Amino acid sequence: MKLKTILFFISCALPCLEHAQTFGGGYTTEWQWNMGDKANWVNLLRLELTLPLWKQGSLEAATIHIAKTNGCIVDDRQTFSNIEEENKWAAIAVLGYMHVWKNARLFAGVRNVNEDFFTSDVTSLFTGSSCGIFPTISASYPIANYPLSGLMVYFDVSMSGWLFKNSLYNGAGYNGWTRHDNPFLVNPKRDGVFDMAQLEYEYKNRRYFAGAALHSRHYPVDEEGEISSVEASSKKVSCAWWIYCEQPIWTSTEKTVSLMVQYSENTCRQSGCYRYGEIGCVYDDGSNRLGVSSQYARFFRDTERSVEVTWCKTISKSLSVQPTFQYISNGSGTFTVLCARIHYSF
Repeated sequence: MKLKTILFFISCALPCLEHAQTFGGGYTTEWQWNMGDKANWVNLLRLELTLPLWKQGSLEAATIHIAKTNGCIVDDRQTFSNIEEENKWAAIAVLGYMHVWKNARLFAGVRNVNEDFFTSDVTSLFTGSSCGIFPTISASYPIANYPLSGLMVYFDVSMSGWLFKNSLYNGAGYNGWTRHDNPFLVNPKRDGVFDMAQLEYEYKNRRYFAGAALHSRHYPVDEEGEISSVEASSKKVSCAWWIYCEQPIWTSTEKTVSLMVQYSENTCRQSGCYRYGEIGCVYDDGSNRLGVSSQYARFFRDTERSVEVTWCKTISKSLSVQPTFQYISNGSGTFTVLCARIHYSF
């Protein structure tokens, strides 16, 4: 089944390659050290392809490839690195049709929540996973969140600084290549359905978000705080909501200092995580970005508090290096992590 699936996608893509307008991607490598006896080396390769079909429509595709040397080096809850994952030779991140109008877009196909939600100019600097998606969602549902994807329909509409987004997903995400584990599965009876909506407003580099996510299933957690399997979920509807604010507090020539505040809650206290808050500040002079942020996450199991200090140096248009220090405290103890990340885009 795996070989047949791969050959099918290759046969579909080959006739269109001569019309490819955009092919690119990025490679991220990160060395991690717990400032003790454990270290890890994580690598993420993302390949992207856009094939225009006609004036306003195109086929979008992206794959991710993950390789690391060791397991997790600290016992944290939020996952201190947003590229940390199990080894995966290849997984589909995006595959579907995008149609663009003057003030709206529509996508149908395979996609994950990280493609369209949560990430902003400020949060994109930080390497902790909670800056890519709130743990009130990622720790509470087995949804199409990196490295998982799923079939969905997405649309957004913009007008005078306002942007409304909405996505409807299969209730669980997958990243395999077998019959019972692939992102093309749709089974509302077993997986339920998952919907996300977000309203954004932007004005003079100020950005404000408010959104909510609704799942038709509830996933209880065990003593270790891990969510249950899809089969063990109940048909109880649960919801998470969030607010986000980002704006400059000081500007001078090409230098800017921006403040970020975000907060989220899950309506079900038996979820993996039901409360999250963060405040952060970023200095940007064009070639250097320095940031510090503090997070609070209330998990079913315990509470985790963490601080991240990071510096991203742009070497060229395609290359950047980024050292990061994190301090983490939860019910299992206190941890320190030092990371060095290199990112190359092409």
